[in-house]
Amino acid sequence: MKNFAGIGAMGMLLLSFLPLAAPQTRGPLPKVVSASVPFYPPLAPPTRIQGVVTLQLSTDGKRVSAIDVESGPPMLAQAAKENVKTWEFEPHAPASFKVTFHYKLLPTICDSQCNCDSEEKESVVLQLPGKVEVSAKEYTICDPRAPIAGRNRSKRK
Repeated sequence: MKNFAGIGAMGMLLLSFLPLAAPQTRGPLPKVVSASVPFYPPLAPPTRIQGVVTLQLSTDGKRVSAIDVESGPPMLAQAAKENVKTWEFEPHAPASFKVTFHYKLLPTICDSQCNCDSEEKESVVLQLPGKVEVSAKEYTICDPRAPIAGRNRSKRK
C-alpha cells in the first residue's frame, strides 16, 4: 500500500509542473518582421557537419524568450540558436512552437586542374517561423596531377 501512495505522490508532483511548460501554439504562427540571415557555421563544412536542428521556441509577444534544443549537431544547433535570437515578431499573444533548421552540404566536383565547384549554388531559404534551409559548398581538398620534372637525383658528383 505504501508503494501506491509513493507512486501517487510522485504522479501528483510531476503533474504540478505541467503548467510551467508553454503550450504549443495552435493556429497561425506569429509573423516574423525582422531577422538576421542565417549562415552555415564556418567550421562545419571542413568537418563535414550537416543535418537537421529542431528548436522549441517560446515568445513573449514580440521576441524569442526561450530556446530549447530538441535535436541536432551541437555546432549547428548553436548557430540556429544565435539566429533565432535576432527574430522579431508582429505583436502577438505569447506563443510556443517548433522550428527546424536544415543544414546541407553541397557536393563539389573538381576537374583535372582542381577547378572545383558545385552544381547547386549555396542558398538560404526562409519559411519563417517554422522552417529554415541553409546550404554551403562541401569542403574539398584537391591535388592536381602534375609530373615532377627538372630533378634527376641519380647523378652524383
